[in-house]
This record gives sequence, structure tokens and C-alpha cells, in this order.
Amino acid sequence: MTIPRTLVQGALCASLLLGSLQVADAAAGDKLVIEAGRIITQAGDDIVDGVIVIENGRITAIGAAADVEKPWDAPVLGGPDFVASPGFVEAHSDSGMDRSNENLDVTPFLNVRDSIDPVSFYFEDCKRWGITTINVQQGNNTVVAGNGRIVKPTGMTVEEMTMRPNYGFKISIAPKGGKSRATQRQALERAFGDLRSELEELATDAQETKDYERREALAQGRDLEEGKAPGRAMTGTGWKVEGLENVDRAEIDEKILPLLEMVEGRHDVFLYCGAPMDVQPAIDFAAKNGLTARTTLVLDNSCWKAADAIAASGLSVVLDSNLVHVETDVVTEEETETFVPGVFAEKGIPFALSSANSSTNSLWFQAAVCVGHGMSPKDAMAAVTTTAAEIIGLGDQVGSLEVGKLANVLLLTGDPLDMTSFVEQAVVEGSVIYDRTKDVRNKHLYEGVEPRGAAAVETEEAELPSKDDAK
Repeated sequence: MTIPRTLVQGALCASLLLGSLQVADAAAGDKLVIEAGRIITQAGDDIVDGVIVIENGRITAIGAAADVEKPWDAPVLGGPDFVASPGFVEAHSDSGMDRSNENLDVTPFLNVRDSIDPVSFYFEDCKRWGITTINVQQGNNTVVAGNGRIVKPTGMTVEEMTMRPNYGFKISIAPKGGKSRATQRQALERAFGDLRSELEELATDAQETKDYERREALAQGRDLEEGKAPGRAMTGTGWKVEGLENVDRAEIDEKILPLLEMVEGRHDVFLYCGAPMDVQPAIDFAAKNGLTARTTLVLDNSCWKAADAIAASGLSVVLDSNLVHVETDVVTEEETETFVPGVFAEKGIPFALSSANSSTNSLWFQAAVCVGHGMSPKDAMAAVTTTAAEIIGLGDQVGSLEVGKLANVLLLTGDPLDMTSFVEQAVVEGSVIYDRTKDVRNKHLYEGVEPRGAAAVETEEAELPSKDDAK
């Protein structure tokens, strides 16, 4: 009996593909200079024939080449044919994880850190399309989801990728699978209602213990020492539980402690609305529980119909990746198209865009669509840079090219909103994390260059030994 013996070097191929963008991930030196024929700062006017000086991961100087002194010992990237812009900011994403949601309804005690996959192709695509900051939150199919994390798309471990750990929580007003809107809101009310009940019970028990200790001290002729309460008073703008300062926070169940911290205004909340009817209940829920100051609405594209209520609430929003809402008249069957970002821009509501996918419809594409519908390039870019950075609390770090900010810079072959432009190099915190000339997958797709070791190698057939030979 004979069998074909084929050597397929799949493992080597996968290694090449996954590692194709890691070649430039090693930290650069302490200094770097970027030159560009045009610098889009998103902090003012564009700079023609400009220079960016980077030291220790931050921008130390930026301006026209004639006005900026370049360190003599710094490597130089770019040139007059390139355009430099801030790295794009994904204000909300459930990509890059091995699963976007947990099965349980209320899981604030979990963390997306345990689901993020550093070698996910998603992060490779982020480099390729210039996304340098990503707010990873669990998906919308939840009630109260686990703790999120802000990451950069480079690093061999989650810790190396992390920009801000334990950041934000996803809460959904829209029903998750298997629930109606009524049961979804009932689950939300129960989660925060049970929190309040448990805290009140702990506070009552602690007060009774404190009263007993006071009586014992008086009976023994001594004063009960003041200021030894192990806890702290409950803060926040929503409801409060009196006497919580008598409760050691270590006594509070870790499963509900994150909910308490939300009510106290210590975490950002991303509140998902799947339809216009969800918006006002979401606003009311946030106000009732003291979440308003740190809440961002994550919206389905139909929620433009509730734009007036959102504008009155003062909340910022992250828009759905589908930027055009199409509605068909049930009588005339005529279709009406609404350009969703245009509605929010007209109402003065701060909004960030979302990628539809990590390649063909990434943030640059979404911003270009906005320009195609009449929005100014600067405003479209803001929705994927400055405004997005403000929404996730990193406006002082990323989103624009300014002295003192992290050096997250893209070098592009043309305007970032031009369909023919490519990211030539991407720099994150002063390190080159992507170089198109070393992008194995792109070379394969655009130039037909087959990755080394990716082809199957046929060998001669080998005859297996028979039973008689074995004897």
C-alpha cells in the first residue's frame, strides 16, 4: 500500500503572516524625526513642509522645517512626498477578542483582558490602516458586561499592548438575545436594585456593630476612638446609602463592587441603544444611577430620530458603522435615506465613528464617506481622532499632533481620506510599528509576491512497509 507524502508548510506560512508586521515593533531609539510635505495636526492649521521631533515617545517640537531644530543624532522618517497625520482612534470596538460576549447577563467582575488575543489579525489590520488607539469593550449582546481596556495594536502580550487597563463598562438598554425590552430593563433594575439592597444591609449591620462597641466602651469607662471607620462614605450624584463609611470595602462582594464604583462615578460607561425607543430610557437610567457625567451612548444608526433628546442630555455618542439609515414607506414603498453623522453634527452632538470592518471599511473609509456626504475633512477627521480621543478620556494624550502628546503618527502616501492613499509607516509612542515595505501580506495581495515557505512542496510517494517486512 502506498500513500502520498505531502509536506505542507502551513505552520511556517502562519508564522510569516502573523509576524509580518512585527518586524518594526522593536522600540526605536529615544529620538526620532518625521518629515512630511504636509502635516495634519488636528490642533490647528496644517503645516506645509513640516517636521515633527519625538523624544522618549512624545512630541517635543512640531512646525515648519525652517523653524524647528532637528537633533543631529535622530533617525529621520518620511520626506516631502508624504503626509503626516495623527493615528486614528477607535472609540469603541468589540474586535480583537476570542469572544465578544459572555453568556451571563451581569458580569462586571470579568475583564476583557482575559479575552484579548494579541496575535489576532484584527490588530495587524489596525496597523495597516493607521488605527493606533483602540477602546476594547465587550459586545452589545449583554446586560452589564465586563471591564474594558484601551490598547495599542502592538505588543506580544496584553500588558505590552495596554494603554489604560480596567477602563469602562458596557451596559445595554437594548435587549440581548432571548430577552424582550421589558425583561432587559427588569434585569438592569434588578442588578442595581440588588446592589442598593446589599449595601443597605451591610451598612445596617455595620451600624449595629458600631453601636454595640460604643456601649461597651462607655460601660468600661473609656472613649471609643474616632476616625477608625475602615470604609468611606458613598459618593456620586445618584442614589446613596447612608452609613457606608462604616463598611470595610473589602467586605463588599467583588461581583457587585464594580457596580458601586459606577454609581460613584469612578468608571466610564458605554450605554448601548439599539433603537430610538431605547434612547430616553437610557438617559433616564444614567441619571437615576448617577452615571450621566461619565456615560457615552453607543447607537444603532436608527437612533438619529432621538437626536433632540440626546442633544438635551449633553451626552456624546459613538455611531454605528452603517452611516446611512434607509427607511421604506409602508404605503408608497419609497425609500428615504438619512446621513446619520450629518444629523448629529447639525445638533452639535459630539460623535465618534466606528469601523465597519478592519480592512475595507476602517476608520479612514468611514471618515471619507462623511466627506462624500458634504462634511468638511477637518470635522470628519475629528470623528476618528480628536473627538474619539476625548470620548475615551485620552484627549490630552492622543488624537492630535501637539507638543507633549504621545507620538502616535501616521506617514501616508497622500491625503488620509483619499481612496488611493496608503499608510507607509505608523509610529506609536515614538516606535515604528508598521512599515509597508515589510508587509508580507500586502506584498502578496498587491504585488503577487508569495511569502517564503508558503507554497506546498510535493515529494515522491513513499511505500509503507508490509506486515511481512515487519517480521
